[in-house]
Order: sequence, then C-alpha cells, then structure tokens
Amino acid sequence: MSLEHEFYLISKTTVTKDFWVHREKNECIIDSVVIHDDIIQYISDSLKWIVSKNPALKGNPMGQGINYHGVTLFDKQSAESLRRVFSSWRDLFLNAPNPFELTGEFIYDEDNQEGGYEKVFLNREEVINLLEKIVSMARRLESGNFYLYHCGI
Repeated sequence: MSLEHEFYLISKTTVTKDFWVHREKNECIIDSVVIHDDIIQYISDSLKWIVSKNPALKGNPMGQGINYHGVTLFDKQSAESLRRVFSSWRDLFLNAPNPFELTGEFIYDEDNQEGGYEKVFLNREEVINLLEKIVSMARRLESGNFYLYHCGI
C-alpha cells in the first residue's frame, strides 16, 4: 500500500466538517494534488513552520504544520508561509540530478539487530511538478476565497 498525502483546493464556502469522507467526485474540489509520504517525511520539519487548522476538532483550532494521520486546513493566514516553504523545496530540488536519491526512514533487518537508512529514488521533474502545484494553490489561498484541505495517510 502506498502512503500518500492528498491536498484539495476548495472554495471557502465549502463545509469542511467531514469533507474527507465525501471527497471522491466532490464538485467542490477546484484542484488537487497527491504527494507521496516519502517526500512529506523528508520536508516535514519545515512544514511545522506553517500555521494551520484542524477541521476534525470543534472550532477548527489553530496549529502548526500538517496533521500527519488526519486532516489539516490551510487558509489565507497560511498562504504566504505555505508558498514560501514549498517554493524553497522546489527550488532546491531543481539542482538535483534526474533521477535523484533521498535518505528515507531508518529500517531494521528481520532480526532487529542491524539496520540502515532506506534509499528513496525520485524523478526530479515529477517532484518539481508536485511542489509547483502546491505553490500554485498557495497563491490562490492568498485571495482569502479558498481553503487547502490536506488528508494525511
């Protein structure tokens, strides 16, 4: 099973409570992008710098970063830092060879005696296109008319 994070650009008039349940073929979705968990984990520290909300909790309380296993809501208040963080990663990966390798999670062998870091191989152009899609959505958030809704793994 592939672990993925889904991002949906939706109108601010969309009811966000339980949106994740009804996201299949939802007419409220303006745009979307799916980013593999390997990429999200690699950039996860910088995602904590982005102000966010938790639509799964009463009152959409403020938070930081993404709700890894749940849902996250980004709005106008999130837009600038969201755009800058993803733009920075996009610009950094522009310097990578194609394909390129990232260091993944630490994994143990079958006996849990020895282990090593997983090697993650990625297509540079695909990664850049995914990050550019998030940057484009973040620009639209700046108008205050949209939400970016994240569904974690």
